[in-house]
Amino acid sequence: MNEKPKRRSEMWRGVRRGTGWALGVGGVISVAALLRDGPRGTIKALMKTGMRGREVAAELAEQVQDLYAEAQSERFSESASTDG
Repeated sequence: MNEKPKRRSEMWRGVRRGTGWALGVGGVISVAALLRDGPRGTIKALMKTGMRGREVAAELAEQVQDLYAEAQSERFSESASTDG
């Protein structure tokens, strides 16, 4: 029973480390781009990245909604088969 909380804490520790690395790498890339292209190029690059992020988030949301609808449909069909 004590294994589950330990696994979760290890998982979240890994998530935090991964997030830290991602932010650090992103910061280094941003500074490098700022030094190379100047502020205008960096701002455009960040805007393009944000646009792509929105597209990815929209696709992910659509997939999650599809999965939810499938699970809901299966749940109702299972309950209908046990009732009748």
